Amino acid sequence: MQKDHLPTHLLRVEWQLLHMRGDFDAAIQRASVRDALESSARARETRERRRAAVRVDVKRLQAGDAED
Repeated sequence: MQKDHLPTHLLRVEWQLLHMRGDFDAAIQRASVRDALESSARARETRERRRAAVRVDVKRLQAGDAED
């Protein structure tokens, strides 16, 4: 399954979130670096979506007010 490439500005953000050092512009020319950053960005996005889906207000549940 071929996924579309992420834009360079999103890869630069992922580079910064991973606290990577060195020259981003030189490193991004390598396919392996681009693939690793894209994989990390997609994994981060998936985790954030999963966390947002299961986030509940525990105090409301304890009070018996579970309706939205």
